[in-house]
Amino acid sequence: MGEKQGQLAIELDDIKKDSRNRRSARIAIAAERLAVRFTFDEKELPARYRKASSTAEPKQLQKDSQQELRFKAHVEKWTQLIETMLGKIDQQQAWRFIGLSPKIDATTRQLTDCSDFCDFTDYLILRRDVEDCSGDELGGLALLSVAFQREIEKSLPAR
Repeated sequence: MGEKQGQLAIELDDIKKDSRNRRSARIAIAAERLAVRFTFDEKELPARYRKASSTAEPKQLQKDSQQELRFKAHVEKWTQLIETMLGKIDQQQAWRFIGLSPKIDATTRQLTDCSDFCDFTDYLILRRDVEDCSGDELGGLALLSVAFQREIEKSLPAR
């Protein structure tokens, strides 16, 4: 019996590690996507993220270039924002905010009818006023909030 319990404990540890690895990978992918989306000057992006011109040759990745280092720092700021959000609010709702995928039901006629919009605004206010988050996090939340609002507005019925 003791051997089976030991094996079950090992399998449970493996499942937990796999779950943490999947969560970390999901966060890393989301942070990178947000970093790309919210880099407004394409010249600031590493070459692999830029729109390729038909005449340009593929460029070699220079891992230590200043541009690459700035981009990694940008991704890290998004990673911290995501991890904080996931630790403070419902996971499903947080992923909707992060993925810019608001939950809109049939009764939503205007922006303030959307509970996700109201909840996102409440979260932003909580982080800004009550918990006094960093300037980087506040800036990221503001960018995310505006993009989230635009996604909701796209789904609203035309007036």
